[in-house]
Amino acid sequence: MCKRFFVSLACILPCLVLSAFPLSRPPHYRIASDPALKGKGKDGQCMDYAIALSSRLASIGIHGQLIFYRWHIQNPSASGSHVFVTYRLSDGSRWIVDNELPHPKPVPVDASPMQLVFLLSGSAPAPVEVRLQEGLNKLSFF
Repeated sequence: MCKRFFVSLACILPCLVLSAFPLSRPPHYRIASDPALKGKGKDGQCMDYAIALSSRLASIGIHGQLIFYRWHIQNPSASGSHVFVTYRLSDGSRWIVDNELPHPKPVPVDASPMQLVFLLSGSAPAPVEVRLQEGLNKLSFF
């Protein structure tokens, strides 16, 4: 009886453990997380990543938008620009990702572009001035 219990447990336990972890992520997730994608994880290469990602997503029928913005910190004085990708899946979910995030993040479907900028960092807005680059954003659908 005890032997049968351990044999059953040995068969069932691995199934339970494996069922807790998805074996495969959806294609959009794998593509956006791919460390080999041009610019992924590389400082200053957000545009390269955004273009490479948008091309790969469009090739599988997922279309979205590049969101461009400029940021400025007063003290110490620093400024720059950044671009990230937002896209919507056929199930209605909305996602954002940039070259600095390891994986795409789900976001509220009705979030504004400015809200997406702050959701990208995952933290409360810092004392940073952020301006969307509307001229570029109007042309940035893929």
